Amino acid sequence: MTLDPSGLQWAGPGRQALTVSARLRLDVDDPIDQVRLAPVVPAGWTVEGAPVTAGTLRLGQTLHGAWTLTSPGQDITPTDIPVTASFRTLGRPAEVTRQLRVRPRPADRVFVREAEDFRNRLGSASVTGCPACSGGQKVRNLGGGPDAYVLFEDVTAGAAGEYALYLDFTVNGDRSYFVTVNGGTPVEVKVSGTGNSTPYTTSVPVTLRAGANTIKIYNDSATAPDLDRLSLG
Repeated sequence: MTLDPSGLQWAGPGRQALTVSARLRLDVDDPIDQVRLAPVVPAGWTVEGAPVTAGTLRLGQTLHGAWTLTSPGQDITPTDIPVTASFRTLGRPAEVTRQLRVRPRPADRVFVREAEDFRNRLGSASVTGCPACSGGQKVRNLGGGPDAYVLFEDVTAGAAGEYALYLDFTVNGDRSYFVTVNGGTPVEVKVSGTGNSTPYTTSVPVTLRAGANTIKIYNDSATAPDLDRLSLG
C-alpha cells in the first residue's frame, strides 16, 4: 500500500485541512476479499470521504481512496494518523497500515516542507535515511550537474515581501547551494560542517510574492550539501 503524502507533514495553528490518498495493489496470486480502505482519525479530527471497499481484489488489481482530514480548532499536537486496509485472505482477517505523520509547525515559521516530500521534484537527486533529520530522511546526491536539484513548488506566502529562507542540511566540509526564487537570479549560499549525520541550519533573505512560489535548490557545477528541509520565517 502506498500513501500520499508519504513523508512528515507540518501544519500551522488552528484548523488545518490535509488531503490524503492511498492505493492498495495486490501483488500476490491469492485473492483477498471484503477489502476496506480508510483513515482512522483521532479524537477532534474529522474526515470527509467514505471508506472505499471491494468485494474481491485479484493479482494486479488496485483499490484507491482519497479523503480530506481536518484538524481540531486548537493548536495541532504531534499526531500519527493510520490509513488501514483490512481484508480477508484465505479466510483469515488481515490488515496493512501506513501512518500519516503530522507535526505542529514551529512558532517562528510560516511554512515548512521536508526536502523528501512527494510534492517536490528531485531531478536525479535521491532520498536517503537520516535518523537525526526532522523527518528521518533527507535528499542527497545534490549538485554536480544541472539535473541534480530539489524544486519546491507551491511554497505559499501570506503576503508579498521579504522572508528568511531557512535550509536545514548536513555536510562534511565546505560546500554551497544556489537558490532561485520564481526563476529569478541565483543566490549562492555557502555552508560548512563536519559529518553527514549532523543537521545544521543556514538562512538567506528571499523576496516572495503572495500565494504560490517556486524555490529551486541546486549547484550545477559542484557537489552540494544534503538537504533536510526548507522553511520560511
